[in-house]
Amino acid sequence: MQVYADPVGYWRVKWNLFDFIILWVTVILALIEASVSSTVPALRIMRTLRIVCVFRIMNHVQGLQILMMAFFKTMTEWVASALLLLLIIMYIFAIISDHYFHTEDVWWGTIGRCLMSLTSFFTVRNVTSNVKSEFI
Repeated sequence: MQVYADPVGYWRVKWNLFDFIILWVTVILALIEASVSSTVPALRIMRTLRIVCVFRIMNHVQGLQILMMAFFKTMTEWVASALLLLLIIMYIFAIISDHYFHTEDVWWGTIGRCLMSLTSFFTVRNVTSNVKSEFI
């Protein structure tokens, strides 16, 4: 409706331009998907980008802006503190594992190798190959 009321003013607002592009690219990709009868991965990305339009509400509601800024500031402080604490704990366990498993093995031997080995064990990434190479 804004396009009919104020066509020039409508195109000056960047959110309106963003909405227009997302809408028409989604429509075109949906038509392509319907004609090919297979899933187009770009369509999922465009549908996800439409969620970004919800953040436009933050421009109009001052209380929501304050709330979101406080949330992001708090989360960055907490995440940074948690990552630092995790790094310290991992380093302590790397020193302990270097002391107990100090060999010239691929997985142990230096504190850096111990950190990498502990990280792979904690994240359960390549654990089977690590354990298999140790015991076989």
